[in-house]
Amino acid sequence: MKIYDFLIIGAGSAGCSMAYFLQKENKSVALIDREGIAGGASGAAGAFLSPLPGKKNPYNSLVNAALEYSLDFYEKLLSKAVDKKGVLRVADSNFDEKKLSQNSIKHKYLDSKKLHEISKNFMNIDGFFYENAAVIDPLQICLELTKKCDFYKRDVKELCFKDGFYTIDDIKARSIILAQGVGSSLVEIPYMKISPIFGLRVDVKTTTKVPFNIHKSISVSTNKQDGTISIGATQQRHDDEKMECLTTCDKCAYYINSDEVQIATLLKQAEELIKLEDLEVVKTYKGARATIKSYFPVIGKVVDYERSLKKHPSIKNGTKIPPEMLEYYPNMYLINALGSRGFVYGPYLAKILTKSILHNETMPKEVSTEKLFYKAARKN
Repeated sequence: MKIYDFLIIGAGSAGCSMAYFLQKENKSVALIDREGIAGGASGAAGAFLSPLPGKKNPYNSLVNAALEYSLDFYEKLLSKAVDKKGVLRVADSNFDEKKLSQNSIKHKYLDSKKLHEISKNFMNIDGFFYENAAVIDPLQICLELTKKCDFYKRDVKELCFKDGFYTIDDIKARSIILAQGVGSSLVEIPYMKISPIFGLRVDVKTTTKVPFNIHKSISVSTNKQDGTISIGATQQRHDDEKMECLTTCDKCAYYINSDEVQIATLLKQAEELIKLEDLEVVKTYKGARATIKSYFPVIGKVVDYERSLKKHPSIKNGTKIPPEMLEYYPNMYLINALGSRGFVYGPYLAKILTKSILHNETMPKEVSTEKLFYKAARKN
């Protein structure tokens, strides 16, 4: 039986990033995933890395700090998997021209005339160009992140903790990290309500040269090094659906019969931005991304909800109990709810969580498990 310092359940952008940073700290690391490395939502992601414009607030400050860090990280990690050519943001109902233009992120306005000078294939659109943006190859990145770690393809149904070790079949680990995305949690975490968001990506070949990423309600990538462009969108949030994600979206009955309509809609929206000549669909990807209501990601030690409230019932009335006095599952951590920005957040949050676990460095409160715990306890 092999013993590891850390066993990570989930091999998407979050789990693979955690594996990389823990291994850098000379820890023995293994990953487990039922589909494979980047086999779920991360492999299906368009992997667009873009800034979040608008008036400065805690959420877009987090996104943009993560973006700056992760772009630099990926270029140093595997530059051949990164196409950094910027993004053109076209105004829509969520991001009007005021929000796109009046912010602290460096940008420039490109009217339709200027865009037609860049490429005759642009439709009659205008937008705001942000230089600090890219598209990456998710599978290549995840494989590079985990190349020095062991991987097991297994569907984990339960955890066994005994004598200071977590055991899964013939694998033992001193610590567990839950990075399962929308997958069923192996412990009770009632304060973290995951909502799956359905994402669709189509890789196509075209003779059109797309000079940079384009984003409106969907995203169109620049021509990548493999000769394709990616067209991606977040299609639907399942807040009201009583469903549990037990498999990947390409096998899910919820979507299985809607491929043609979804792809046609996506391609039509892309053609409203730029004309893609000699278009050929190469491959379609689907993936359910994990979010919570606030859209913030979540990292940290896993709080034992029932034991903490039993020990400190006054928390329900608003009594401020310091985090170190709460009850936690032993040597268990999580990194989840990265949503559609998994590859923006991945390295940034993984580094923070690794430093917290190994060096007791303070984590940002807005992404902590404790923040969610206190909020849920006082609400209930």
